[in-house]
Amino acid sequence: MSNIFLPLSKEQSVEVSIIHGGRTTVPTKYVVQTPIPGHDLLDIPCYSFLIENKSQNKRILYDLGLMKAWKEKQPPAILNQIEAANAVMDIKSDVTDQLVDAGIQLGSINAVIWSHHHVDHTGDPSLFPPSTSLIVGPGFKTNNTTFPGYPKNPDSLVADDAFHGREIIELDFSTAASIGGYPAIDYFGDGSFYILQSKGHTHDHISALARTSNSKFIFLGGDVAHHPGEYRPTELLSLPNDIEVPLPTNDNTPFLSVCPASVLETIHPGKKEGKDYRTTPFYQSNSLMNVSLPDAEASIEKMQAFDASTDVFTIIAHDTSLLDVLPFFPKTITDWDKAGYKSLGAWRFLKDFEKAIAEIKTEDTQ
Repeated sequence: MSNIFLPLSKEQSVEVSIIHGGRTTVPTKYVVQTPIPGHDLLDIPCYSFLIENKSQNKRILYDLGLMKAWKEKQPPAILNQIEAANAVMDIKSDVTDQLVDAGIQLGSINAVIWSHHHVDHTGDPSLFPPSTSLIVGPGFKTNNTTFPGYPKNPDSLVADDAFHGREIIELDFSTAASIGGYPAIDYFGDGSFYILQSKGHTHDHISALARTSNSKFIFLGGDVAHHPGEYRPTELLSLPNDIEVPLPTNDNTPFLSVCPASVLETIHPGKKEGKDYRTTPFYQSNSLMNVSLPDAEASIEKMQAFDASTDVFTIIAHDTSLLDVLPFFPKTITDWDKAGYKSLGAWRFLKDFEKAIAEIKTEDTQ
């Protein structure tokens, strides 16, 4: 059980919806130090979150996923990265399309928060009216890779039309309070939504903490981690004795298989170092994916305390295992605690190790 101290309620909360903003891929070896055999590719969704503060009649978005016009608008450096990684870029509808289809006027979105500047998070802010502010993390405006944008700045990794005619707000955490070790800004001023500085992945990375009731929260991790195996299990949230994992049958129809935790000991990369597989994350982040690996590891460690709390539901931007657990926009996930989404989704990421698990079971039967 985590002993993290969460902020006291001011009797205000927000509604949270999760929007599917497309999908992409990345080789697992780019993300973690020792991929488990058979888990060669991360096939990842790109989540956006609609946050509604109804008491103040305000709406904001945390991240925008991919943009539909990525081939036409992304800087050459980004297109080269996509080509080099043989990445799939699958985006049928911009987040703006989904909002309009649900009857939400784009002018009602007060601000868009970028967790950071990477293409699978920035979407296409140019589709919003100038009244929609763009909120970015510390260092965004002073780093030549992020501001100004391309083509105005040939070295930039973001499109310049994201900034045209709108207010760009770079957050300053220098005098911020602390929540769980993260510098935190009370965005609405009523204790319902906090923006957290979570260093490591990029120079401008920020996460968020949304209060969904007086005592319950959703932690929006962005890219603090890219796979749940980077922060689970831990001493605070250990592997249960028996785990239900959705694995495919011969006809590729998924079913829930009860897997004893001991099966996972053999495939755990930490086994050679004598680490306890029940309390040690399956994966460690690598330096390829983070501008500062020590900062990234510190951010993960802080997030683990939130993840272990029964009062917090942690969602990173690319958690594939939640695709068949959560209801997507226009539905909300505000009632996550009553619906049991946290417990239902906690260990579903283990299905990514199905090939390694299958080999173990085959060896056991021989």
